[in-house]
Amino acid sequence: MYFVIAFFTVTFVGALISARTLCGYNDISPWWKVAVFVLLWTVWAMPAVLGGLRTKGWLEGPVYNTLALGGYFLFGFAFLLLMLLLFRDFVWAVSYGLAKLSGHASAGWSPVNTAALTKANLITLALALLLSLYALYEGVKTPRVREIVIETSKTDREIKILQINDMHIDRSKPVKWFADMVDLANAQEADLIVLPGDIIDDRMEAVLPQAGELKRLKSRYGVYFSPGNHEFYNGLVEIQWYLQKAGFVWLSENGRNVEGLPLYIAGMPDGPRQRTQTQYPHLLRNADPEAYKILLAHNPTRAREYLGQGFDLQLSAHTHGGQIFPFHLPVRLANNFLSGLYELPEGKLYISRGAGYWGPPMRLLAPSDMTLIRLLPAADSLNRG
Repeated sequence: MYFVIAFFTVTFVGALISARTLCGYNDISPWWKVAVFVLLWTVWAMPAVLGGLRTKGWLEGPVYNTLALGGYFLFGFAFLLLMLLLFRDFVWAVSYGLAKLSGHASAGWSPVNTAALTKANLITLALALLLSLYALYEGVKTPRVREIVIETSKTDREIKILQINDMHIDRSKPVKWFADMVDLANAQEADLIVLPGDIIDDRMEAVLPQAGELKRLKSRYGVYFSPGNHEFYNGLVEIQWYLQKAGFVWLSENGRNVEGLPLYIAGMPDGPRQRTQTQYPHLLRNADPEAYKILLAHNPTRAREYLGQGFDLQLSAHTHGGQIFPFHLPVRLANNFLSGLYELPEGKLYISRGAGYWGPPMRLLAPSDMTLIRLLPAADSLNRG
């Protein structure tokens, strides 16, 4: 009930502010003003509408896919439009106020001048559309491969680990998109592939064609999976059964030594237990003391606690790097971290921005990626120096 009230409030306020700014001060019919508000409110409510349609199964196949892509794009456009309007009006009001204090203000460019406001609104609408189209391109393109190097004395050879997360496989995304991701992943010829969650974001039976592409993932020492919050939302048992049948190593509050490599991989799911437990000694119960210890933990929030148990490296996801600016700041505040490699006193934390998207098919100042982690012997740094 609280979520419904909060969602109603946010969508209403977002639509009201946008409509008020765009046409509230213009000499047009009140009916047009109401129509603009209703249209904007409908767009703001698209996530709830689409979520309801998916849950009920009233629309399936290409019809739902097209509606989802268009609806979420419009929602993203409405969000960017609101952010631009708020930023514009703040800068405009402050600069005009300063100009008045200095005696250089022009009435023609007053924030309440109808003609000036109309021109500013048209420019803002155009800019919001251009930004939305660019963000759409960044959201749906094949992710890039980001490479990082980590040195350790616990290995005497290079080990290549490919991290893929936040694909958010759902019925509205085309099979080819995931096929291209898998082709790119296999081209890296990694020693092992790790998937720290939010890979499946729909009922398993609804995404069998898309999820089937995951079976083509290849690495020398296997594919390791630890669930994220969206696996819990969409039927964890069915997802686990499917991925284990596909040959993936399922890690959920457990770990294992990688045969043939000086590595120990454990997984901590992003579920209810993860949010309440504070001690995790069982995660390292079977670890080789000499092995380089890696934890797959979808949510990075408790990285210091997890690393403090004795892990060398935590690989996380969940944040999407903010996905759409200016979400970067609240995402950073909510999760303690945003993206990239962090050198913490307890160990190293790496957060990938993710290979896909959630909600709007858009990314702005947070490009998608999968990460090739090159684990090198520490002595290599001396040789290169």
